Amino acid sequence: MCVPSLLAAPAAQAAPLFAVGPGANETANVVVSHLPTWVQVVNATASLYASDSGTQLADSTTLARYSFLRVLSGGATRLQVDAYDDYNNVIASGWVDPAQVLPSAPGTDWLVASNASNLWRSADASADAARSVERFTPLQLVDGPVQNRLEVRVYRADFSGVVDQGWLDALDTGPALAPQTRVPSPTDRTLGLRTANTTSQQQSFLDAAADAARQSAAQTGVPASVTVAQAILESAWGSSQLSVAANNYFGMKALGNLGTDGVVWLPTSEYDSSGGLYQTVSPFRAYKSMADSLTDHDLLLATSSRYAQAMRATRDPKQFAALLASAGYSTDPAYTDKIVALMDRYDLYRLDS
Repeated sequence: MCVPSLLAAPAAQAAPLFAVGPGANETANVVVSHLPTWVQVVNATASLYASDSGTQLADSTTLARYSFLRVLSGGATRLQVDAYDDYNNVIASGWVDPAQVLPSAPGTDWLVASNASNLWRSADASADAARSVERFTPLQLVDGPVQNRLEVRVYRADFSGVVDQGWLDALDTGPALAPQTRVPSPTDRTLGLRTANTTSQQQSFLDAAADAARQSAAQTGVPASVTVAQAILESAWGSSQLSVAANNYFGMKALGNLGTDGVVWLPTSEYDSSGGLYQTVSPFRAYKSMADSLTDHDLLLATSSRYAQAMRATRDPKQFAALLASAGYSTDPAYTDKIVALMDRYDLYRLDS
């Protein structure tokens, strides 16, 4: 059962139908799926903390740039990891800030092609050759040995990506130290946008967002009408990379907290101290559901001193939206007009009754 169609004529308001998911501080108590298996330090150094919160360090170990860390779990604010040295040994354990790392290939089982050889399509002796592999090509063990062959990922010389995957004769490989450079995860993919331009797609999004926003409003006091309008505008009707990948409809970064389903890393544009625009990759909160995303967003508005004045105007959605914008929620000078236009067009005010 959903909130009555918001693209149709006004109808009687439905009651809240499902419970809001766990808050960010409960993340450690639930299974999270948006966690990489391995990460690498991308800052000059990174701190390894003793716990999910606080400033106490785990030990005297300093994590250097490009250190490989195996992710054990996700907490409320940090990732629990084991740190590895170049020889596949665990040298320290603790917690790391997701803003200091990026998902990576595994830090263990690195090999090198000791001879020029063929990459075979299978371990079978009669398999066809997929490609030739030059001597000193970096490799990573995937499986084997099987019939004296190893299944490997074949990397570019600069470790910037995987060229192919197949089987090499074990005698044509040798052990190698872990790379002292950034090695992206072999499963990295560029996420596309979903198209949300049909009436049925928009209606489905509105129904789901309306239910979730009304649940959040009962907990936070933030007008559901404003929350739904913001979700439409900021996620492009749920078609943004972040909403597709992580149920994150507001661009909530994993700075200070993870989401209820962990963390994802996506490309983003940032401004440096001189106002110059540059591209980087940032950690964002991942959520188990739209309800979790909307509630986390609304809790930020309800508890931040920046938006205290807006929270005194929750009975007037238009004024609430204007006060959010004036408090610095968005740098878009037309932000209030856009939110109000969406509330007017779809009569979102019905959600506040």
